[in-house]
Amino acid sequence: MSFRLHNGRTSLARLLHQPSITFARGAATKAKAPDMLKATSTVAKQLAETGIWNRRGGRKASKAPKAIEPHRVNVVSEGLCDDIIQYLGTSLERHRGCDLIDLNPGAGVWSRKLHDFLEPRNHIMMDLDAELYSPFLKDLTSKDHVQLIPKSGIVWKDLFEMIQTKLSHQESLSTGEAEPIRNDTLLVTANLSSYPKKAFLGFDSVSTMVMYQFMSSIKSSSLFQKYGLVRMLLWVSDDEKRRLVPKSLNRRKRGSFEAELACEWIHEVAGQELAAENRTALRDDWINKESALNTLARMEALGLKVPKGREVKMYKESLKARDLIGKKLAGVRVPNVPRPFKKELEDLEHELEEDPAELSHRLKSLRSREKYEINHSKMYLELLQEHERISHMGTDNTSAFVEANEAWNEKIDNLKKNQRMEFNVVRDGYHLFRQNPPALLWDRREYEPLKAMPDEFFPNSPTALLDIQPKAMHPLLRQIGPNSNHAGDISDIMLKSWWSMSLQPADKAMESLWPGFSDLFSEVPSLRDPTRGGVPMTGHGSLSARGINEGQWTEMLEAWMRWPFRPTYGQMLSRMNDDDGDVEDEDVRSGAIMMQV
Repeated sequence: MSFRLHNGRTSLARLLHQPSITFARGAATKAKAPDMLKATSTVAKQLAETGIWNRRGGRKASKAPKAIEPHRVNVVSEGLCDDIIQYLGTSLERHRGCDLIDLNPGAGVWSRKLHDFLEPRNHIMMDLDAELYSPFLKDLTSKDHVQLIPKSGIVWKDLFEMIQTKLSHQESLSTGEAEPIRNDTLLVTANLSSYPKKAFLGFDSVSTMVMYQFMSSIKSSSLFQKYGLVRMLLWVSDDEKRRLVPKSLNRRKRGSFEAELACEWIHEVAGQELAAENRTALRDDWINKESALNTLARMEALGLKVPKGREVKMYKESLKARDLIGKKLAGVRVPNVPRPFKKELEDLEHELEEDPAELSHRLKSLRSREKYEINHSKMYLELLQEHERISHMGTDNTSAFVEANEAWNEKIDNLKKNQRMEFNVVRDGYHLFRQNPPALLWDRREYEPLKAMPDEFFPNSPTALLDIQPKAMHPLLRQIGPNSNHAGDISDIMLKSWWSMSLQPADKAMESLWPGFSDLFSEVPSLRDPTRGGVPMTGHGSLSARGINEGQWTEMLEAWMRWPFRPTYGQMLSRMNDDDGDVEDEDVRSGAIMMQV
């Protein structure tokens, strides 16, 4: 998702304090409940004593400290921060002595730990609630080369001003077409986590807006990215991390695909472990296991170990199954897609062990459904293996390939509609994973996230730390704005349309971008090349729009820019503006919704 940076002096704090009609409808969270205010650390207790988060009104409250941004979630666990610094230590070494931009430091627990490790030459903190938090930050602000600016780091006018005046050691990139390089002398960290969340200017929350604009700055080389490719360590509400780092096909939306285009990596460093997350992800659990084992191998090669007590379940299971490292599991073993009904069946089976006298009708029904699932999963495995075998026969359209392709498509034609949709989810999820490298950033992770508990934050709202390393994007994607050929702007428009057609075959999606564009399908050879994530098969076996990878998209954009009949940038804007729909936050429909039951 691409957004232009707001240069105006709109006060975020003022907007947040306007009546609720200011905010668009979205995934707002409920007001703070008492059980969200458990204080288990010294800093948490000090924050609780301010009364900011449990204000009840009245004369006494009017004299209590006030917060301009009262929905801030603070990191309050020194143990969590110590574990993170230890975990990332080797990776952070390259930033020692850097300039550190620190947005919304709050009570400063994370800021202090990062400062002590990095020993930055400049540490610039921006916090609109500087008056409230300054007592917590005294030991930091008393140091040389540490500044606390009482302005918001997410009000762009203030952020631009700070960047222009406080980073004298940094040099802007040239305005030419030179490829941007990584800048390890500058590091950005920000706390964007809030509770309760409120929808804001069409976004689910303020942090969602800020995350996407930070991502947009990579392409435009704006904000701090004008000094090179600058790493970002962002604290976000835990339920927002999957916007950038989805774990499965059905959660891979336009925003996360653009992250694949813009970032070398996005790692979840720490976050909440949700037991039910995989049951709604609609992904073969053997992919999850193989992905985790691949990650364990990378961790062992780097000498990384999860600090005691921070192990997530998948990490523990991988340690027990270390002998499977390097073995192909997905596509060999019968697909097992975790679903909510399976947990219910497990619970009922446990109840039956305790009281075997009664076999409920519901238990019988769930057992029957499980048997149905197993039988169909075996069939899906056979179809998946056939699809893989035929795809690697070659793209020369030999008689053997043509015959095998037609026979396979006939089998899919004979499936019931729901079965066909289920299989497509399994196939496309497998396709994304089996590429080299895997399409999802999650499956390329260097390490497993550390388990963070809600009471390590105050209020106790689950929060995650994302580590974002931008990369040099394809030259065409950087062609945006005036004095360019608008290739990057055109890509933004095309992506909006493309992800509204994610279930279509890639060639049909190309035609939907603009009449006649599918004639150039042969000029995007990666779409049919199995070694580059393509599929040479036709019909039901062809590559779906949601299955493309970064290289295929940029090759498609190159073909578009060569196309003599391509519409002008203005024509594309006009046509795309006629369709205001955006599926960014919608679940993939058809098979996906049915499979979640």
